[in-house]
Amino acid sequence: MAKKKVLIIDDDQDILETTGALLGYEGFEVYSADTVEEGMKMIDEVEPDIILLDIMFPEKKTRGFDAASEIKAKHPHLPILALTAINREYAFDFAKEDIQAEEFINKPVETERLIELINKYV
Repeated sequence: MAKKKVLIIDDDQDILETTGALLGYEGFEVYSADTVEEGMKMIDEVEPDIILLDIMFPEKKTRGFDAASEIKAKHPHLPILALTAINREYAFDFAKEDIQAEEFINKPVETERLIELINKYV
């Protein structure tokens, strides 16, 4: 059976490395991108089964919101798990309906919950 492919799009190198290593250990084939633009290119190249998408990026604090909409417009059935520290670091008022993602995962990521959600959607 082929490994499930996970694409992590996050500007935080620690998240890319630690989450990537964790998921690799759990048997997933992991790809990572530290910019939305790089991640968008990788979607077509690697055809991931699920995307872990950060919300905030240096160029625009809500770039992840835009990226989720772009991804869903092109790949409506590709599950997205939104990684966010927004509730902790910023006073943004948003609801799940504001972003096209299946689930929100608060940073720091809880390992068991992350694995559970990935398995739920792939």
